[in-house]
Amino acid sequence: MKSTVHEPPRETAVYDRCDVLVVGGGPAGVTAAVAAKNSGAERVVLMERCAYLGGMATGGQVLLIPFLSDPILNGGREQLVAGLMNEWVDRLRACPNGAFGPQKWEIGSKDPEVLAKYRSHGLFIRKERVMYGVNCDPEMLKAVLNDMTEAAGVVVYCNCLGCQAVVEDVKATGVIFESKEGRKAVMAQVIVDCTGDGDIFATAGAGYESASLTTSRTANTSLVFRLGGVSYERYTKGLRETPSAREKLREAVRIAGYDMQIISSNRDDVVWIDSLIPRDCMTITGLTDTAFITTRTINPLIRYLRENFPGLEGAYLYDFASQVGTRGSRRLKGVERFTMDDIGKHTGREDIIAVLPTVSGLQAYPRMEMPYGVLVPEKLDGLLVAGRCFSSSEEANQEANWIPHCIALGQAAGTAAAMAVKEGIQPREVEPKSLRGILREQGVYL
Repeated sequence: MKSTVHEPPRETAVYDRCDVLVVGGGPAGVTAAVAAKNSGAERVVLMERCAYLGGMATGGQVLLIPFLSDPILNGGREQLVAGLMNEWVDRLRACPNGAFGPQKWEIGSKDPEVLAKYRSHGLFIRKERVMYGVNCDPEMLKAVLNDMTEAAGVVVYCNCLGCQAVVEDVKATGVIFESKEGRKAVMAQVIVDCTGDGDIFATAGAGYESASLTTSRTANTSLVFRLGGVSYERYTKGLRETPSAREKLREAVRIAGYDMQIISSNRDDVVWIDSLIPRDCMTITGLTDTAFITTRTINPLIRYLRENFPGLEGAYLYDFASQVGTRGSRRLKGVERFTMDDIGKHTGREDIIAVLPTVSGLQAYPRMEMPYGVLVPEKLDGLLVAGRCFSSSEEANQEANWIPHCIALGQAAGTAAAMAVKEGIQPREVEPKSLRGILREQGVYL
């Protein structure tokens, strides 16, 4: 029996041409596309494989957008991830039940009454100070991101799977995609790979590292879900006051068959169940196993939660995430490589294009400074990356691949792509100092 099949050569029709093509409509991709358009690129196309934008933030139901400030420097009152991040949050807050979290005037607060409001929402408090962030409604966020891209004038193509880079003389010049209209191509002056898994730069021949599946987050997938009919306030009160609650949570993990956490959402009557399932997100079986492991035990898990936890007596399945959650895979080999040695250091370098809060906040300088080179391939021209596949060690990557961090890198990459188009140069030739100046004008913290 043959182990391969022959595919005859064929010509692929060019569906569109643009200045900047962003592949992947997750947090980094949406932000990169809007930033490119705002920075003067005339035609920006955003290609997304699903029928909605937002990636892990919406379809993956990673509804936490935390760590927008740090708890130490300047009294913890500085918002670090700003720029287009503010538009995300402001648009969400304008929607009914769109977001829950501290207001800007509460950043860094040590007021006991303010702390009490967020005590049960762990990612909003560090070192007894309020950190800025929101829990969002992932379905409302889909509408918000549609509005953002339309308002900016971005051309969006949904249900289009970018599957192959077009490369000419070590330069990425377009992307072939599969769609209901068949196999097509979009040609672009600059491509921004925001697929998360580096699908485009990998097919273009750029060097990359693969996840070793040994770190705590990148070794795990998830299929998260939400439970309705609950009271998160009563649930957390029961955890504090019931000595046996922690043991019962361990039994819930045993019933589920995977490590799980019950986390707050944007409203008291809905909780979010996050999970860590040790599977490889770059394999067919890994992605399939994750989906079936979760659904297989959903009913006994809900029954157990209803019977054993105050506040969850009326719990029911609200919804599953529409896509499997992934945390780490390919990482670009870039001009620069971000490592653990770079975390918590104030360098003063002039090529820093994002200053991001550390997740732990334990360092004396609780920030991460990202140089432009982590977005630029070692050799391949015509392409930048943004999102979790930026050039980095595996350990450092999991510290800096959260949604706000991806949004910040997306804004830098989209702005740089527009600069390259306008100046008629390759992305690697963009002057970081000039890029920093434009990002500052856009409200980015540097």
